[in-house]
Amino acid sequence: MRDLNLTVPDYPYGSPCWVDLLVSDVPRAKAFYSDLFGWQWLSGDPSTGGYTMALLDGHPVAGISRKPDGAPIPSQWTTYLRVGDLEVAARAINAYGGRTLGRPVSIGALSRTLIAVDPGGTYFGVWEPGDLPGSGVLDEPGSLTWNELLTRDYDRVQGFALSVFGHEFTDETEPGGPRWATAHTGDGNPAFGLAEIDDEWPQEIPPHWVASFATRNVVPGVARALDLGARLLQGPFDGPYGMGAVLAGPEGEVFSLLVPDLD
Repeated sequence: MRDLNLTVPDYPYGSPCWVDLLVSDVPRAKAFYSDLFGWQWLSGDPSTGGYTMALLDGHPVAGISRKPDGAPIPSQWTTYLRVGDLEVAARAINAYGGRTLGRPVSIGALSRTLIAVDPGGTYFGVWEPGDLPGSGVLDEPGSLTWNELLTRDYDRVQGFALSVFGHEFTDETEPGGPRWATAHTGDGNPAFGLAEIDDEWPQEIPPHWVASFATRNVVPGVARALDLGARLLQGPFDGPYGMGAVLAGPEGEVFSLLVPDLD
């Protein structure tokens, strides 16, 4: 795929390195996120299956795909975890209570990917890098800055993440509050947040990953998103990973705006 800036951050094994969006109306989603984040779009050639990438100042930061008619899954952002060998990861996922879906997909020479479900029923992706290790920029406005996994099966999912990806967890639970923790990759760096969906949450909310995109100021960012047709689900709030807000995009896909706390 030409016209890409492939100078990217280093992504340790098991770290969230990429996100993409599955929607029914791709042009509508492109217009929304272009207006919100300033993204431009690059459609792949036949070698990538026509996979379309969002670019921020020439850096690849996300992907977008059309959801097949009648697909039994909601429109959603998918978080991908970096691995070294897709087949090895697939065997581990299935051995430790998860489930792989379909076959691996190659995005040309950029990567090989696989979609799976963890023991708590949450969809996620696995990313074996080729020429593209992951998002070309992090923590800049309009780019990925954090990921969080919300689950109703906290203990099993935590054990699954340790067994498959080597994630160690630092418990951050506050007295009287729901359980939550920070996952760390093998080098000790924070990778993502893990939060428990407890009995106080509405039953209709499924387990899910939330991709957080950086912004300089949450309130104007939320206002702009609402003007473009988003819905505010939570916030703005001062959370453990920075000032943020959770939104639903044009097809109900959940994402977050976050002023990252990089100290």
